[in-house]
Amino acid sequence: MTEKTVNAMPTKEFFIDMLTRDIPLIPAIVDLVDNSADGARQMKGNGSYAGLWSRLEVSTNEFRISDNCGGITVEIARKYAFRFGRASGMPPVKHSIGEFGVGMKRAIFKLGRKFKVESATTGSRFVVEEDVAKWAQKDEWEYEFQSVDENTKVPTEKCGTTITVTNLHDDVSRSFGLENFKTQLVNELKASLQDPISRGLRITLNGIPIDAEPFEFLTDEQLAPAYKSLSYGVPPQKAVNVRLYCGLGKESDPELAGWHVFCNGRLILEADKSADTGWVGGKARRNGIPPGFHPQYNLLRGCAYFDSDDPGSLPWNTTKTGLNTDSAVYRAAKIEMMRLMRPVVDFLNRLKLEKAGKDDEDNAEKGPLEQLLAESASEDVANPRFDLKTRATFTRPTVAAKQVTDGPEMKRIQYDMPSDKVDRVKKALKVRSFKDVGEKTFNYFYDAEIED
Repeated sequence: MTEKTVNAMPTKEFFIDMLTRDIPLIPAIVDLVDNSADGARQMKGNGSYAGLWSRLEVSTNEFRISDNCGGITVEIARKYAFRFGRASGMPPVKHSIGEFGVGMKRAIFKLGRKFKVESATTGSRFVVEEDVAKWAQKDEWEYEFQSVDENTKVPTEKCGTTITVTNLHDDVSRSFGLENFKTQLVNELKASLQDPISRGLRITLNGIPIDAEPFEFLTDEQLAPAYKSLSYGVPPQKAVNVRLYCGLGKESDPELAGWHVFCNGRLILEADKSADTGWVGGKARRNGIPPGFHPQYNLLRGCAYFDSDDPGSLPWNTTKTGLNTDSAVYRAAKIEMMRLMRPVVDFLNRLKLEKAGKDDEDNAEKGPLEQLLAESASEDVANPRFDLKTRATFTRPTVAAKQVTDGPEMKRIQYDMPSDKVDRVKKALKVRSFKDVGEKTFNYFYDAEIED
């Protein structure tokens, strides 16, 4: 440094504070599990991850995550893995979740003041251990290997990474002591890593397995979801491939209804029913989608999978906790999502009409659409063991009214009347269902006015 130069080097304390300020504790931990999922994806592609695991252990004194998902080579550790930001020249990791090269370091700093990273691949192993407070006082930004071996042989099943953080920050230690925090962490892991868990990646928290609910669509030939595959950007590196599914779920569940958006397997938007996925707003109304979500659409399921070898091309924010709705890729895909959703909405509107005029006592007698739904099986969209049946467009099933095999041909009569009047008629007739009200009032009129 000369008299004509100005020192613009950031202090490490400032850098660490800014790096960790914008991400909550749970998403920081999920970032570390994402690294395990990235390793599984590198090893197995989009197939089954059976046999691979990621184990989280938390206590008021220590945090640890270990996996058997391939490990970090000494070369990658030396040149790239511990740098702050993704350095130019770093070998691309296809379909990775990590984008900016800060996830592991940010999570470590968020958790505590001392850390140890141990990793082994089939040909190398290393250990890096550091006291963050002491490191922050040094001018150098490097870490040192505590041990390193670049000429070794490790069985594939023992290749993986372990990260241990001690001297936890006080707020982190307190959080780890709360059962409510652990429940929240489990729920976030279930949601965010639904795809790799469905593929067989075994994730545990303090020895307890974390199982994601399978994301299922009905698969009857007349109810199979619509599917569309799209590609945006310049292949191969910058291309974003999009897979869209829209159809029906087995259960009428508001917590599953809506659109689920994934980026490289990470769930970014869960069960969304807002303008972000086309439910409300100017464009939505012009395209005929209802101006808001209603309980009658609780069977609707939509999945949008965005995949790219370049994570920076995906429509997510920097912490991978939200959607970048300004992304040109997402704006284009959203139009297709709305087109796929429209016929499903129309079907559910028709289903509502079929159910109209029935009360709880009538539900035992299902209409033809209800019966078709009840008899349809479902399959998990992400599980590689299944071959989900799809079609280009969801079309309303053609079903015939139930026919009576014996006796005269039957006709269905349906009409609406004020509720208070219907209730008074039910009481006078001493019946409990709308169906019985209809039959008895019809028979009363027929006997009085038609029958001699």
